[in-house]
Amino acid sequence: MMFPNLKTVLGLFVIVGSVCLFSSNASASTVGLLRVDSGSGGVIVGLNSIDWLPTGGGTGTFVVGAGTTLTSALGSPVAGSTGSVLDLSGSTVLPLANFMTFTTVPGLAFDLGFVGPGSANTNCAGLAIGGSCSVFAGSPFILTLTPTGTGVVFALGGIARDGTTPSNWSGNFTTSISGMTPLQIQEAFGCVAGQGPAACTHPSATIGSTFAGEFTATVTPVPEPGSIGLMGLGLIGLFCIRKKIA
Repeated sequence: MMFPNLKTVLGLFVIVGSVCLFSSNASASTVGLLRVDSGSGGVIVGLNSIDWLPTGGGTGTFVVGAGTTLTSALGSPVAGSTGSVLDLSGSTVLPLANFMTFTTVPGLAFDLGFVGPGSANTNCAGLAIGGSCSVFAGSPFILTLTPTGTGVVFALGGIARDGTTPSNWSGNFTTSISGMTPLQIQEAFGCVAGQGPAACTHPSATIGSTFAGEFTATVTPVPEPGSIGLMGLGLIGLFCIRKKIA
């Protein structure tokens, strides 16, 4: 039985090493946990709008929270630093670029790709503690009855960009509204179980609150064409060695 010569083996190692290196570089992207809170600000939610404070400019602010592990090719947001978040309305077109950006990491952006879904239950009357509803059919907000009021969850996600391979992000904004049950919130907007927003009789009503958020960015590495080509060369090298051994 004949063994491949040293030159052939070293050549193969170079090829395989190149595949690993290029695949690793191609998979670089934004990953990890992002926690945010409203700091000294907050949010005002209407029947068809989300206005992050400060109001009126189309953009609000958030504070990066403790426990954030988010990393990117451009750097990592530091706990206590600030960022910007874009206001939303019924006329917002998705995907929405630069939905969340970071003061200390210019170029890192979370694009918004989807919101919700809300609860399929729009009957907010008679909920037991822990029961959930949405105030109208199609609302992306889930209201849950708590012993002190209402817990609100707003699910969303999209694409995180840092100039390398884009990654997926998803998570929730949350808040607690003390002293108001889901039914009282539904009644404040004049909404009716089983009906869409057009049936709500108080379309100008708003509710203000603080907020928190937790989001996870993940990516599944996929070899780019160059890496796939190198992998093909590696397979050819293996085939040639096998032929020589045979």
